[in-house]
Amino acid sequence: MEINNLNINSSSPKTKQAESSSAGKEGSTDIPSKTTSGETVFFSQESKAMNDLESSIKEEPDFDKDKVAQIKAAIADGNFAIDDEALANNIIQFEELFG
Repeated sequence: MEINNLNINSSSPKTKQAESSSAGKEGSTDIPSKTTSGETVFFSQESKAMNDLESSIKEEPDFDKDKVAQIKAAIADGNFAIDDEALANNIIQFEELFG
């Protein structure tokens, strides 16, 4: 088997791909970043926006603590009313989606 046209001095595929994907864009808004190994990678504005959104979501509580406290108090006082028809309709919708 014969292998021709090898360029041993070329940059790694990841680096070369990052260079070629950003080099062809005129006025590119990609954000360069250095890796721990010294390579430069580019992140798009969309990627940065997604990262920022993920960070802001992580800062939000998983549930509304005030609403939970109100429901607990209503149950303890015996004032928590359940809308049977709305509950049944929601169960039916859920089953239709996932059933």
